[in-house]
Amino acid sequence: MSGELPVAIYELSNLDDLSLDFNVLTGTIPTEIGTLPNLIGLSLSHNTLEGTIPSEIGQITTLWLITLSSNDLTGTIPTELGTLSNLNVLSLSRNILEGTIPSEIGQITTLTLINISLNDLTQNIPIEFAMLSNLEELYVDQNPLSGEVPLEVCQLRAENNFDIRTVCSPEFTCDCCLGPGCN
Repeated sequence: MSGELPVAIYELSNLDDLSLDFNVLTGTIPTEIGTLPNLIGLSLSHNTLEGTIPSEIGQITTLWLITLSSNDLTGTIPTELGTLSNLNVLSLSRNILEGTIPSEIGQITTLTLINISLNDLTQNIPIEFAMLSNLEELYVDQNPLSGEVPLEVCQLRAENNFDIRTVCSPEFTCDCCLGPGCN
C-alpha cells in the first residue's frame, strides 16, 4: 500500500487492529485516528509518515499496542499517551522525536516494553518510570540524554530483572543499564 492513510479507515468504528507496517505510507497520521474507539493495535512502523504524533491517540483507551517506529515523525511524544491504561507496548524508535520523555508514560502500569531509541530525546528518564511494575524492556539508546538514571528505576530493574538499553556517556550515566559505556 502506498500513499496517505485512506480517510475511509476512520469510518470503521469497529476496527480493532490497524496494522500497516512495511508499506510506503506517506503524509501524516490524521487526528481522526482518535475516532476509532475499539482500536487495540495501532501499527504503522517502517513507512515514511511525517508530522507529529496526534495527541488524539490518547483518546483510544482500548489500545494495547502502539508501534510507530522507523518513520519520519517529529515533535514531542504526546503527554496524552499517559491516559492509555491498557497499553502494553509503546514503540516509537527511529523517528525524529525531540524534547523530554513525558513523565505521564510512568502512569501506564501495564507497559511491558518501551522503545524510544534513536530519536533526539533529551534530559533524563523520568522518575515516574519506577511505577512501571510490569516493564520488561526499556530502550532509550541513541538519544542525547543527560543526567543519571533515577535510582528508583534501577531498583525496579533489580526487582523485575528487566533490560534497560542505553549508551552511557559522561553526560548520561547509569549504574544499572546494559550497553556501551555502562557499568
